[in-house]
Amino acid sequence: MSKTQGIFGIAILGAIAILLTSISNYYLIALFVGVSFFLFGMSMFLRAQFFVKSTFRTSENNVLLSFDDGPDPVNTPLVLDILKKQGATAMFFLIGKKVKGNEALVRRIQEEGHLLGSHSYSHDSKIGLWNKARTTMDIRTGHEELLKVVPNAGDWYRPPFGVTNPTIASALKKCGLKSIGWSVRSFDTVKKDPKKLLENLSQEIKGSDIVLLHDTQNLTVSILEPLVLELKSRKLTLKAELN
Repeated sequence: MSKTQGIFGIAILGAIAILLTSISNYYLIALFVGVSFFLFGMSMFLRAQFFVKSTFRTSENNVLLSFDDGPDPVNTPLVLDILKKQGATAMFFLIGKKVKGNEALVRRIQEEGHLLGSHSYSHDSKIGLWNKARTTMDIRTGHEELLKVVPNAGDWYRPPFGVTNPTIASALKKCGLKSIGWSVRSFDTVKKDPKKLLENLSQEIKGSDIVLLHDTQNLTVSILEPLVLELKSRKLTLKAELN
């Protein structure tokens, strides 16, 4: 083999190696991107229970209405008035920093037979990006604020925005809290038409559903009583109980 042929052969082998490396890198990058998107999707999809095991159902023929983001000094009392009038009980997930200054309202929620859970201290939209120490502190502090007012509140927690990941899973374990999800999401924070919202919820809700609502929304207050009446007309109970 001539020197020229040798150089050519080495060049060919080098080109093949570069090509294989490029293909390998391409697949590695594609794999990395794919896994990243999958994990991100699972972190945003609470019902997948990929990172955190959660409860999504109440007892058969019962509907558990759950309210996030309170206590709200304006709308939470209105929600409580409607529930009391209709003989219904529900579950409220409270933000720790909102508990301060609304202690009497928090006590009223429990005194009227409703279940209480925590919803973090800050309800920060970036909680899924925090490190373990900060995440644990926020979750623990949120629950402690609730316990200061209602010492026998349950060990329940609803992840803000439904976001979970290994860090949040570890924090919940350290704090001894159980995740509560939902089977029906109302989207009452983004919808504008009360008639449409009521219609959609009436059609979607079935026995054993846990419904996600927000007691911070005027819209929710406006459709709550007709929704309760509709569910009761179908012989469904509305009790604060988990499966």
